[in-house]
Amino acid sequence: MSRCILNHIKYVGAVRGCTRNAIVNFSRKVSSSSSRDNNSGSVRHTTILVQNGASIQELPVIVKKAGQREFVAYCSNNVPLEPQEAQESAAVATPEDIQMPMEVLSSIERCLTTNGVLSLVNSMSEEELSAEISAYALEKLFRTETLLNLKNAEQSRVFLRLMGTLLKKGDTKLLLRVMSKLRNLLDLSHTIESFSEELLMRNTDNRLSVQEICEAIEICVSCGQREAAEKFWTGLAECASEIDERNLGRVYKVAPLLKVTRRMLISLLDRRISACWSGLRASEVVTILPALEKCQSPPFRTMQSLSRWLSTNIHCIDEAHLEAIVTALTNLQYADAQLERSLERYVKARGIKIQRQTLIVALLNFCSTFRIRNYHILNGCSEYFVMNASTLETKHLRAIVTPFGQLNYQPINGMRFWQTLEGTMDRNFGRMAPGDVISVSLSCVYLEMFPLNFVKRIFNPYFLDVMHQASRPEIVAHHRMQLKLFDTAMALECADYDGPWLPRDHTARSVWQDGRIKRILNQINQHIENVAGGIDRFSTCIYLAQLPITELHIIDILLHPAGLGGAWKLRPRTERNIHTAVLIHLPEHFNSTGEYLSGPQSMRIRHFRKMGLKVVTLKYETLAKLKIHPKELNAYLVERMKSALPAFSA
Repeated sequence: MSRCILNHIKYVGAVRGCTRNAIVNFSRKVSSSSSRDNNSGSVRHTTILVQNGASIQELPVIVKKAGQREFVAYCSNNVPLEPQEAQESAAVATPEDIQMPMEVLSSIERCLTTNGVLSLVNSMSEEELSAEISAYALEKLFRTETLLNLKNAEQSRVFLRLMGTLLKKGDTKLLLRVMSKLRNLLDLSHTIESFSEELLMRNTDNRLSVQEICEAIEICVSCGQREAAEKFWTGLAECASEIDERNLGRVYKVAPLLKVTRRMLISLLDRRISACWSGLRASEVVTILPALEKCQSPPFRTMQSLSRWLSTNIHCIDEAHLEAIVTALTNLQYADAQLERSLERYVKARGIKIQRQTLIVALLNFCSTFRIRNYHILNGCSEYFVMNASTLETKHLRAIVTPFGQLNYQPINGMRFWQTLEGTMDRNFGRMAPGDVISVSLSCVYLEMFPLNFVKRIFNPYFLDVMHQASRPEIVAHHRMQLKLFDTAMALECADYDGPWLPRDHTARSVWQDGRIKRILNQINQHIENVAGGIDRFSTCIYLAQLPITELHIIDILLHPAGLGGAWKLRPRTERNIHTAVLIHLPEHFNSTGEYLSGPQSMRIRHFRKMGLKVVTLKYETLAKLKIHPKELNAYLVERMKSALPAFSA
């Protein structure tokens, strides 16, 4: 790395490979002197402002004393080494085949105390004491001695001699190997700092490979040297051209360990992965995605590159790797059309030949999370379920069935799917968690497939006791609400249902409503008044007394005759098609293409129609676009009112 002469005010220069401009804010703190330079205060730490396009970030670097009032900042390449440094570099660059004397190693191994090891080392001359012998002696001490004894010996002359010999003569791999033994000896702060300072100096001299830099970062972090770990970014920036498909995953793996310099490193890797994504192996991608998940800021270009990689390699990737990739993409909340097509091709080619049940679970979870209503993927998974239900693990049943209900998708194999589900639930009912049973049953109701055979088992006192005792209070409350929704849906929609089994809920409580709906109601209030015929002919955010108080059963706008707006005045058995429920659907109420409503929203519409209401649906996105165009908004509202769905016949 090239050196730049600084005064004590500031420095302006360039950092090749990662920055456009850098401004040095000098004299942050003085560190302990490096083993390579015995002058006190010769190595100091500072920060620079690094600009990369529109991004400006303050990053740490180290500087080395060059004169009375001048320092060398290591922030780019081509270091003009001092003569002594050049000799040391050449010695390291040309390793010699040194055979360690077995008798010396045996003697060190036979020593039972710290004093024995130190005495043996003290009797050796400078020529006899090699870096390998020093490393072995230190490892012996770290392995056998107590922390208290090591702490007492740390400042002794012989111990410092061992350290000096190792740091001066040892190659980087040897230093990293010995330093890794210090992970459980964090109280040896002086020793750890000496190792980290030496590694940093070698990093500034551009003598570390990409692999060694990554290992140095990991070891420094595990040894409590986080500030030192942050400064290795300069070495990675200089070695940017050496980061390729062979070591890209290794660099991504250390990115979550950094905090200050993480953004810069992710930006650097974003540029590199765009150039070498085609040569990545599946194991590398499986390493990269979880690392991006931990960083919580995956660049869009990186995700596009990985999407292209999956599309290119989907035919040869094994099931374990694909499962890990799909799970990571789901956790990263990333999906695109290319990913969907890739998974579609895989399911069409493999289908029932898939061996891993967890891969099917991951695929369906991916579809459910991103509301992907792809019939090739869903039909392939449903066929897999029919063919492999007898060997399916009970814990996977919920994850396989609920996406069909959420996506409002009836499997193409129809009755075979539902008959298989009924038989599987019958065999495994006692082994299923109560929450899983309720979720699967409710998913069936979304698709108007009513699980009558399991009603008495669900409303059995023993089942309800298990439900209340097996979970935390907030989870129990969620299960109770799902059970109430199931009971209400079965009573309204299934003629053969003997319920409702649960008492009507008369408790007063508030229910959360999406703020977007509240805001759009305020913004279009005048237009609703014009369509309804007066302010006394509509009400907002209404609950029906006959339905449970849930978010799903909120009527966003209720159109009614003048003075008949109270929900308690609604008589569904005698008054039908008099009131109109206007529902505002958010984007997440539809599938990813905006064409199909979700299962819960479709059931919501059916319930209101069963209660004798006409139902009108409005799209939130359309309302948001037209709110500044009054004529178009009025036309849209009138058109939707004319398309109102009538109430079901009594």
